[in-house]
Amino acid sequence: MKAIVDHRARKQVIIANAIQLFARQGYNDVTFQDLADSSGIARTILYRYFKNKRQIFDAAIFLALDRVVQKHAEIMRAKLPASVRLRQICTAVTATLFDNREFLSVIIDFVMAMKRGKHDMTRRIMTFTIGLKRILHTLLVGGIHYGEFRADVNPDVYTDLLYAQFESAVLRLTVSGDAALTDVMNRIDELLKGLARK
Repeated sequence: MKAIVDHRARKQVIIANAIQLFARQGYNDVTFQDLADSSGIARTILYRYFKNKRQIFDAAIFLALDRVVQKHAEIMRAKLPASVRLRQICTAVTATLFDNREFLSVIIDFVMAMKRGKHDMTRRIMTFTIGLKRILHTLLVGGIHYGEFRADVNPDVYTDLLYAQFESAVLRLTVSGDAALTDVMNRIDELLKGLARK
């Protein structure tokens, strides 16, 4: 009897293994054969799922982001005050950055290499970041509207300030290596305190 293969599950396993491999070795040092070996399959089978290493890398980024998006959707659906959901979103984003610090370094390295090669990554990066900014902005506007936050709060400015904390965490995680989760969350909490009505 021929074994039935769950192709969707196999593809997810390949991507999950690829994230670990890219995080350990970096994008440039991983070969297509390494990716096949990490999932215990032949290269010819791997070609059934992905055309090349870049396609697997993109799928790995998408999977990591999709997990974040699912968590955000869950938080946004919750019947909680905007202030609570805003903190939960900030906590989820920060935790995701810290949980994926090695893979994050690979992504930054890849983006910088593409930039050096004169490939404009701006549109792709904006695609990944605009959704988060929209969520932050929506929660800020809702908090102001329902009186949770001060009426004079500028949601555009606070969206940028909160987002800057994530960018700072990325920089500290990938470049200086001195980021601490509690420090990042303390800064975010200070910003959130500044929103509260007196």
